[in-house]
Amino acid sequence: MGRGSESFQKRQREKNKRERAAAKQARRHGKLEVPFEEEVEAPSSNGKSEAELYEDFRLLSEKYQSGGMDEETYEQRRAEIFEQLGLEVH
Repeated sequence: MGRGSESFQKRQREKNKRERAAAKQARRHGKLEVPFEEEVEAPSSNGKSEAELYEDFRLLSEKYQSGGMDEETYEQRRAEIFEQLGLEVH
């Protein structure tokens, strides 16, 4: 049953990512009246704002650097946060 939830969450993240990209493009072309600052503070699909997600990443990085987490777990959680932020993971 967990698999279905993961698939839904992935589809939701992808949908949010496409919507943010469309809003960004519309903003660039002057078709959107919402200022960028208001969009940044909008909650993501999991209810956290962009600022909260960046804070989560900072804490995750600190824990990894201090040796409190293995590399595989760090990379997985980092990828999840980046996806929620709409960033590409390399």
